[in-house]
Amino acid sequence: GAEDDEARIDMLDLRVGQITKVGKHPNADALYLEEIDVGEDAPRQVISGLVKFVPIEEMQNRKVVVVCNLKPAKMRDVMSYGMVLCASSEAKDRVVPVAPPEGSAPGDRVTVAGFEQPPLEEVNPKKKILERLFPDMKTDAAGVPGYKGVPFTTSRGQLSSPVPGAYVS
Repeated sequence: GAEDDEARIDMLDLRVGQITKVGKHPNADALYLEEIDVGEDAPRQVISGLVKFVPIEEMQNRKVVVVCNLKPAKMRDVMSYGMVLCASSEAKDRVVPVAPPEGSAPGDRVTVAGFEQPPLEEVNPKKKILERLFPDMKTDAAGVPGYKGVPFTTSRGQLSSPVPGAYVS
């Protein structure tokens, strides 16, 4: 029914992560291969297309927000088990990972007020949930990332970014 077709922001398992290790993807110059602690027993391997935008030393130990319930995807023969949420300027000349609030710990949940359902076990790529959420995920004039104008928060406060009026994806 219509329920199944609805894309809701709380379907995503968004968590604070800390990049514990970062290097270049062995088969792709524009991609980083990261290990990110998202509060689980072992770090997750995640691939991000940020080489042109963020120097490697700024990626190391950085705290980021990770979409943790995407179907694992193979990118140039290497598996990626999540996605780092970034703010991208309209012209796509600035792409910066959105930042969790000061004092956040790996595994902290990131939520949007008014959307309180538990996340899906796994986001089915065929349902195009991300693609339908992205148009409503933006930063405000102060660079605060939100969904339909409501800020993304953890128990410690709002997420932030240096890119105002950006798309978040």
